[in-house]
Amino acid sequence: METKRGVPNILGNGLVSIGLVLFAVAGAGAAGVVDVRFAPGVYLVFVAISFILAWLLRSLT
Repeated sequence: METKRGVPNILGNGLVSIGLVLFAVAGAGAAGVVDVRFAPGVYLVFVAISFILAWLLRSLT
């Protein structure tokens, strides 16, 4: 059974993981390793949003 504090931490860690994957995609796209659909800056905006949401979720505990 999850506690009230455990759920925001799990969601926050999931958002951090998604942000790290998007950061890797942006870096690979900027280096020309892979062909990405959007410009790397677009991915970095989503990284910032996911990190901010993760920080807010973690601060709930």
